[in-house]
Amino acid sequence: MENGGLFVENLTGLWKSCVLATLIWAIGANIAIASVHTYSDSTSMLYRSLSKLQDDSDRAWQVVFYKRFPLGQSDSIHLRLVGFPGLVTLDHNQPLEIEANRSLFPAEDVTPKDFSIAHVGEYDFKPLLNRLDTDTKLTLILHLDSGETRLEIPTETTLEWWRVASWQPDR
Repeated sequence: MENGGLFVENLTGLWKSCVLATLIWAIGANIAIASVHTYSDSTSMLYRSLSKLQDDSDRAWQVVFYKRFPLGQSDSIHLRLVGFPGLVTLDHNQPLEIEANRSLFPAEDVTPKDFSIAHVGEYDFKPLLNRLDTDTKLTLILHLDSGETRLEIPTETTLEWWRVASWQPDR
């Protein structure tokens, strides 16, 4: 009888653990995964926010917002978008559009012309910073060869971007 009670207790504990793990997985499935890191080498310092987001067609994108300080030059703030190879082709003849407060702001495509990876784009975000508020909801409108798609930027990610944009390296 004692072993039977222990078995039921262990089974109940296992059941609770499975339910908790399933809830954590279900809740976490819709949360953007992001991280902020600093990198440096002999020529520059870089501070970046990395996120993985889904567009309005449920395609995964890696979103990298970064600030680079090349030694002896002014800083740059770029947004790099990386789609899944073979699923998307960015139209580099059009700017990225940022929707904020019912307004559209273009971000210049600064992807090198000799860069041959069709699912990657690089955009100059620095000119937009004075035109956006830190608490504004942002949506990116990406122009693809097959039309356009939208990426909703979670508030937590937007706040990370502002942290990256305001960062100054210890020199």
